[in-house]
Amino acid sequence: MERTAENLRALFDYDAGGPPVIEIAGADVTIRDLTFQAGPERWVRAYLVIPEGTGPWAGLLFLHPAPGSRATFLAEAVVLAGMGAVSLLVDAPWADDTAAAWGRAVTDPEEAVREHVRTVIDLRRGLDILIARPDVDPDRIGFVGHSFRALVGAVLAGAERRLSAAVLMAGTGRFADVAAVNLPDLQGERLERYRRTLAELDPAVWVGRAAPAALLFQSALRDEVFTEEQSREFFERASEPKSMRWYDAGHYLDEAARRDRIAWLGEHLSLSRRDPDGSR
Repeated sequence: MERTAENLRALFDYDAGGPPVIEIAGADVTIRDLTFQAGPERWVRAYLVIPEGTGPWAGLLFLHPAPGSRATFLAEAVVLAGMGAVSLLVDAPWADDTAAAWGRAVTDPEEAVREHVRTVIDLRRGLDILIARPDVDPDRIGFVGHSFRALVGAVLAGAERRLSAAVLMAGTGRFADVAAVNLPDLQGERLERYRRTLAELDPAVWVGRAAPAALLFQSALRDEVFTEEQSREFFERASEPKSMRWYDAGHYLDEAARRDRIAWLGEHLSLSRRDPDGSR
């Protein structure tokens, strides 16, 4: 016999005798949604994740991959807040809602240079925000960037003296390597011109100037975007101190990489001892 709509609704009945029991895990944090000015007519959206207490805390700057947004590393920043870090997670120009326009702009090599320089300045202004906070220790400042964001982070690490540690995930040493994958119209002489135009800005140049900041490179054995040779060359061009870890994963890495990253940041930024899943 066919059931009536009323009978079907009964499938979803439950005991509503009292409010549900709530269990909350993790740290008590404050998350602020903010926008800051990085230059004339250039505004950057970000989340600021602040631990409970008075500090002094370490400071962390996160730059997400594409696809992605400032929310990509939010759960990770909450775990790190529980270990004693204030994090600023910025929306990059390639965030989900601006990715198409940004991609069209950087097809032109001269515009790509201008845009990448502006993005590094965005990040430096983000560091200004972190370091201006009285509860942040300016001697414990870190950066995390993934994929193309690792390239920009490598340039930042070479241009900035305020970083103590940087994690560069699934990156490569040349902007033209990214263009070759994502801009199929750039072939032959056009790609070579792109390579020449961006050569002075390439991460392979700047990552060699990152000292004394400590660098962790996280690379994927099954990376669909960059080759093992490109990843190894990127690492070899970096200044000391540095380390490299490989994961049996694709370009977006895996849970093991997340745990290693949190533990490494804990060590190099002198965060409280806590397991990377947030437990003591």
